[in-house]
Amino acid sequence: MTDYASADDLTAGDLGEGEDLLLPSGKKVRLRGLSRHELHFNGKGTEDNALIERRHVVSCLIEPKLSLTQVEAWQRKSKAGGDFKALTEAIRDMGGLGEGAAKSDPGPAGE
Repeated sequence: MTDYASADDLTAGDLGEGEDLLLPSGKKVRLRGLSRHELHFNGKGTEDNALIERRHVVSCLIEPKLSLTQVEAWQRKSKAGGDFKALTEAIRDMGGLGEGAAKSDPGPAGE
């Protein structure tokens, strides 16, 4: 007989403590991937991809912790292929949303 997960097992979360990332400039930050809730909530009420990206950074950047205004200032002054891009790509990858990530994985139960 298979032991099923409990409600506590499922709601405990699996975001972890985050990971350090060395940015192209040599600066180090700590971040984590997006939660499913953040993925949906950060896009709520806007079609502005830049705003959604800023909300993702605010949600996932652990150290240093930045406000939405600070993230916007960084986003505006960052080179297109610089630190900000590296950070946002790492956030996507850690959340399983990066390039090459499976769009739909039914898993064993869906086979």
